[in-house]
Amino acid sequence: MYRLAESNQATRGDLVALRRRMLAMSQADLAQRTGMAQGTLSKIEQGLKEASPEQSERLAAALNCPSSFFAQSEREYGPPMSAHAMFRKKSSVGQKVIDRVIAELNVRIAHVRKFLSSVDLEPELPFPHYDIDDFEGRADLVAESVRRAWLLPRGPIRSLTECAERAGCLVVHCDLEEAKIDGVSYRIPGLPPIIFLNWNQPADRMRFSLAHELGHMVMHAYPSPNMEEEADRFASALLMPAGDIGPELRDLSIDKAAYMKPVWRVSMAALIYRAGELGRIDRYKSEYLWRQMSTRGFRIREPHLVDFERERTTVMDALVANTVEEMGYSPGELVQMLHLNYDELVNLYQLERAVGLRVVK
Repeated sequence: MYRLAESNQATRGDLVALRRRMLAMSQADLAQRTGMAQGTLSKIEQGLKEASPEQSERLAAALNCPSSFFAQSEREYGPPMSAHAMFRKKSSVGQKVIDRVIAELNVRIAHVRKFLSSVDLEPELPFPHYDIDDFEGRADLVAESVRRAWLLPRGPIRSLTECAERAGCLVVHCDLEEAKIDGVSYRIPGLPPIIFLNWNQPADRMRFSLAHELGHMVMHAYPSPNMEEEADRFASALLMPAGDIGPELRDLSIDKAAYMKPVWRVSMAALIYRAGELGRIDRYKSEYLWRQMSTRGFRIREPHLVDFERERTTVMDALVANTVEEMGYSPGELVQMLHLNYDELVNLYQLERAVGLRVVK
């Protein structure tokens, strides 16, 4: 463990609570681990009582972080705009799990701000914003406009992650599986658009999740009742434009969907759904294909033989590598900068994988 010099800054109770939630620890558990009365801890977290230096050190030891974590100037952000619909099985996800994920996203956002402080990222492509009402609610037409703005050729998108990053969006892979979250996005003043993706997803689902979150960022300045459905339609049209894929979806079969999957880099299920949406197969053929998918077990897991590799992020890895290699930060200095112990930073940012990449300044 790398210890920091004592800080004269006051301990922020809200950051004590944030770190506690990040570790999925109850207030009673933390009180027991620190030997503090729960009432005292509650008052510290609520900002009604100032923690003494000795109490701050006990809290840091119990929460496995430097005491400087509690003295940061970062503000805390709530759930992302689409949080009401981001859980696949809400009934199976407890509030403690949700709180843990939101706390970790807050910490990662603070880290992004630190990583960006030493570089200037200049997007090569525009990051468009459209009012879907200007397109008469047609998310597919918004997707067409985005493809034109990004100068994309006809057909499949080779790497959607690369497109998003070239447009100034920061794509971050992290573990969101416990909360059953595919992806979330934040638009925060002073920072580039940030999309967090669950790295436990299959490659096809991860790409669709990225396209879905891009739809939110492009179309939704404010929450709306139809925003999740609109983001799905946007994602489908962005990855599978009607004019390009439509002719290929005629006479779709399971075998043909399997052949098309690695070409279009979407799931077989997405291809079947898109074929029905575009009227390339009728209702009876659609129902038959879904039955075949269920019979073969493809609704649960599509065949390994047609899997393709996950898209790699480059900007986030390069930001970390820039700090470690170009700026020469040692493990101890990373702890001082990011306010977490080094072993946790290694796990969060796959530091071994990030080494060797560069940020173009």
